[in-house]
Amino acid sequence: MNTTIVDPDVFDVLRMPDHSNRPKYQRLADVLVEAIRRGIWRPGDRLPAEEDLAELTPFSLGTVQRALRDLSEQGLVVRQHGLGSFVAHAPRELQDPWHCRFLADDGETVLPIYSRAIHRETVTGIGAWTRYLGAGTDVMRLDRVINVNDEFNVFSRFYADRDLLQKLWEMPLEELNGVNFKNVIIKLWRLPITQIVHIVRLAEFDVEACERVGVPIGSSGMFMQAVARAGRDRCTYYQEFFIGPTKRALTFPEANLSGD
Repeated sequence: MNTTIVDPDVFDVLRMPDHSNRPKYQRLADVLVEAIRRGIWRPGDRLPAEEDLAELTPFSLGTVQRALRDLSEQGLVVRQHGLGSFVAHAPRELQDPWHCRFLADDGETVLPIYSRAIHRETVTGIGAWTRYLGAGTDVMRLDRVINVNDEFNVFSRFYADRDLLQKLWEMPLEELNGVNFKNVIIKLWRLPITQIVHIVRLAEFDVEACERVGVPIGSSGMFMQAVARAGRDRCTYYQEFFIGPTKRALTFPEANLSGD
């Protein structure tokens, strides 16, 4: 466990005029999270002591303590009595997949999946992704076809902030085949994914989705939405899955854990 010596300039923004009316502890929490994302502190690193943060910032010790408590509640920081506050490690970093977890006949084994990146573009306008990524975000859409155990296909549309996940935008598509997006995202964001929400329903597939999963135009099937967050307010990505016909059971990771 390491303590990183911090350049006081990291906190300069907190001394500038602020017209957002956000509570002081939230402003401090945002600055700490941005510093973690930039790699100033990495998973396992010890943050400056509460008293040191109070000296480095224009805020009181009580404000510092509340900011750290807020980050702890979000799962981004671990507070250990008598030792200090540490940047959290990414949960389940080596386990995958997150989403396409279809079970074999034994009801326990997760079937292997194989992904192929097929298309990438910038999306404009308003869509389902806007609710999570924001209306002013430069949104990247990345399409993949996921083959499940050579039995059926899943068509995936992945949406994320292009600036934050620039590497996914710049990598040649063929290099994204079989890539575990979890590993790329954690390296880019330097934050653990602390929450993932799945929403599953029956829906009519659009023409492209029908073609990708191999069903007649106008068919309906299992439609899944997935929202991943780092902390409470930061959406890492929004993703849609159109699942081809199968009798395989779909299972999900335990709550507040992450994986693909």
